[in-house]
Amino acid sequence: MARIALAGFLHETNTFSPIPTDYDSFASRNAPLCGIYVGQELEKEFRGKTLNNAVCGFFEEAAKLGHQVVPLVRIGEAEPSGIMSADLFNRLMVLILDQLSAQAPYDGVYLDLHGAMTYGDYQNGDAEILRRVRGVAGNIPVVVSLDLHGNISQEDFNLASALVGYRTYPHVDIFQTGQRCAGLLHHLLQGKPLFKAFRQFPFLMPGSTMPTNHDPCKSLYEQINEVEKNPAVLSASIMQGFNQADVEFTGPTVFAYATAQAAAEQAAEHILQHALAHEGEFRDNLPGARQAVSQAIELVKSAAGPVILADVQDNPGGGATSDSVWILQELVRQDAPDTALALLYDPASAAAAHAAGVGAQLTLDLGGKLHPGHTPFHGTFRVEALFEGDFIATGPMIGGMRINLGKMAQLSIGRVRVVVSSFRTQVLDQSYMRVVGVEPASMKILVLKSSNHYRADFEPISSAIINVEAPAATINNPSRTVYTRLRPGVRLQGLGVVQPSG
Repeated sequence: MARIALAGFLHETNTFSPIPTDYDSFASRNAPLCGIYVGQELEKEFRGKTLNNAVCGFFEEAAKLGHQVVPLVRIGEAEPSGIMSADLFNRLMVLILDQLSAQAPYDGVYLDLHGAMTYGDYQNGDAEILRRVRGVAGNIPVVVSLDLHGNISQEDFNLASALVGYRTYPHVDIFQTGQRCAGLLHHLLQGKPLFKAFRQFPFLMPGSTMPTNHDPCKSLYEQINEVEKNPAVLSASIMQGFNQADVEFTGPTVFAYATAQAAAEQAAEHILQHALAHEGEFRDNLPGARQAVSQAIELVKSAAGPVILADVQDNPGGGATSDSVWILQELVRQDAPDTALALLYDPASAAAAHAAGVGAQLTLDLGGKLHPGHTPFHGTFRVEALFEGDFIATGPMIGGMRINLGKMAQLSIGRVRVVVSSFRTQVLDQSYMRVVGVEPASMKILVLKSSNHYRADFEPISSAIINVEAPAATINNPSRTVYTRLRPGVRLQGLGVVQPSG
């Protein structure tokens, strides 16, 4: 039996986001499995659970393999937002390092990280976590689970014994990722050799091309199964990167682990060459709000289910404000039929609706308050329903998890319903709408502030999906992003614009 330390510290940092990242961003427990958990509380929250979380998966698999897991601290995952200060990063790291020191020694370490954390003066947070953990734990195996939107540097790769990324977007295999980490750590703890290889893609992927259940990424991720048919290859991961981070190493990577160096190199190279052969498919051409709403209105005339308008650039899951009203304005202007929009983040409007009560007519400046240069939607709404408190998610990505989005309201204007929340998060689950009386499947049009995660629960009920390009803080097409730190020579869209030097 080996003794394994377990810790986590997760944040996806959008260096362009106007949303600040403070201590409460990590400590809040509103969103699925976020918050700061220490010791026994961490164990109580995650051990023995089959929730879609890597720590849950690691606990289960490590126990099956006969190891003792020592739960230290799990911090986050904070909602994606701007760069945290160095002081906050250091304050949170002390929680982990103090526990790591107090309960030493260990045979190995498991870390649950995101892979796109930046702090202070654009420092690589994940690499610094690894460096400081190794400074305390010593030269023992350290295995890390990662969100597949990690921006992985050579330094990250060198510091970790093994990195294991999610394989799905929407992320429905997070639990299995934790299990895979336990298996790789078990291999290392037995003293068996593990060779590794790393490749960096020379291009960035537009966010709308990233779903792993649709090409081009569907066939790309199928290559993991192809290379793992070789019994010498123990693990392969593809990181899509996080384009909203202005750092040198932003972009996709692949890494492989095997019992022989040649096998690891061949696996990583095979995946890279597949990506290069299909590079031209990683492009976007999205309609604006006016055109997208017009298309949806035409489609619903013969549709068997809701037409989804994905407000991909106002995705709070990427660090956007979730309060833009560009699409709402078009829905009202074009008199869209039986439409619901979710989630619009506006705590002040939600509070006003709760004060007024169900049935009240309320004139509001809704949304449009956080993104620079945007303005609210001014209109008179009817308060259709209200909710405040905990509820349980039901969909495939976060089913069984307890959620609390603060004061929520269903507001209507014309034939458009708006689900307003007091916690900024993307709409991951149909329950987010049902708690305020909106049944998604009964709508003709659904407007969802999310890039791709909504697909796990909403795509099965939809008849069509239109990705919409409306101004916000997460830019879908990286060739329209002004990078100042990205390494020169990177193609900012498949076979497209090249990042200039200097």
